[in-house]
Amino acid sequence: MYKKVIMVGALFFSTILSGVSSAQGVSVPSIPQVNLSTNAAEKISAENVRNISKLNIAEAAKPKESAKGALQERQLHTSAVQATYNDNPNNALTIGTGQVYYDYITVEGGEKWYTFQTTTAGKLTAILQTVQSASVDYDLHLYRLDLDTYQLVEEYASTYGPQMNEQLSRIAPAGIYYLAVNSYAGSDDTNPFYFEVLESPTYDNAEPDDNYAYANVKTGAFQVSQTIDNDFDQDWIKYTVSADKQFTISFTNPAAGTTYQVDIYNQNLSLLGTITQNTSTDFNISAGTYYFRVISLSSSNASQPYTLSIGSKATQVTVNNVASDPGVSGKVNYGYGSKYRIKNYITVSGVAKDSTGAAAAYVPITVVIQTTINNKVYSAATTTDANGAFTASINNIQPASGFYSYDNWVSIHYFDIIPLQINSNSTLSSNETSLYHFAYSIYSPH
Repeated sequence: MYKKVIMVGALFFSTILSGVSSAQGVSVPSIPQVNLSTNAAEKISAENVRNISKLNIAEAAKPKESAKGALQERQLHTSAVQATYNDNPNNALTIGTGQVYYDYITVEGGEKWYTFQTTTAGKLTAILQTVQSASVDYDLHLYRLDLDTYQLVEEYASTYGPQMNEQLSRIAPAGIYYLAVNSYAGSDDTNPFYFEVLESPTYDNAEPDDNYAYANVKTGAFQVSQTIDNDFDQDWIKYTVSADKQFTISFTNPAAGTTYQVDIYNQNLSLLGTITQNTSTDFNISAGTYYFRVISLSSSNASQPYTLSIGSKATQVTVNNVASDPGVSGKVNYGYGSKYRIKNYITVSGVAKDSTGAAAAYVPITVVIQTTINNKVYSAATTTDANGAFTASINNIQPASGFYSYDNWVSIHYFDIIPLQINSNSTLSSNETSLYHFAYSIYSPH
């Protein structure tokens, strides 16, 4: 049996051998074995990261040999076959992307190898749905075959602990790849593991970040806009906090027909909380390292980004300006203090700050007014920028009732005094808390 022929067969003989048939006995180099060992310090307890892989195991297939001429499928569920077949890269079984497969590891320390080819560049996602046993721990590895050196290079690995599904991703040029599942501890010749490799032609520039080990590192206030490029995609962020602080975490997902959420973990990957899409929540966070994981609970959209924002909790706001209609806009004093005057619309500009007076970046802001007639409420939502600045506009405000009046010796102005409230998950302390809502004036010179 030609080991190399079995490993790749029709997949890439045309690429490597320029169309020369394997039946002609062309010699193909062996691939050196690689070490799949995992450092025990890298292991994460099974109690922590929640499994979300949802492979369609009802349609799972057994991987097949792929020699020239399509050899008959082997039965993988026998220890004799398992001990001698697809246990190293030179006799890897060929798989396709977008298909769920299953296999078994029958001895502790055993390995299972698979190979596949991609014809276009893109993102690869590999998922391993593991055996649910506390005594069994399988890991997942992905390599690219360097056709010049015949070495397996550019390893990506997922090495969670027992009962935890493995997942990894990489940005991959077209080529030949090898996937390996190895037993870090235990084995199970009765219950299979399931796995799948997905190709994503569209993805965001933060990829690959499908595993906490490949998380993007952030500190301070930040805002990211990323996509979930397939239903299994996970976006991980590693976040370091230098001092105890209250933060606001906001998560918006405008992708129709999808449901995303954010999981928050400590440095040991113990779950601290969850944020559902299109919500904002305040958290007291102690100094340390944390992880944020964005996942899909239902469907995905590779072209519509979500937004995840984290900033210091805003407690106060400085209103710098309230603009309104020409001839009305600006500050006046109708005997109840100096206030901004408005009529049909307003644009409020200001800066949100935290309890220390520092800018509250990337936090949600809602500007609220309540007019006198029928106590009708108007609001506008926005988000502060990196400097805590914001602008929010409210249009088509109903007329004022003119409950109050002011005689300026030339005319009499009729107006209401209405509340101005600015919120960020709670009401903020503000230098401006009310407005003059101008109704009309009557010319009456004295």
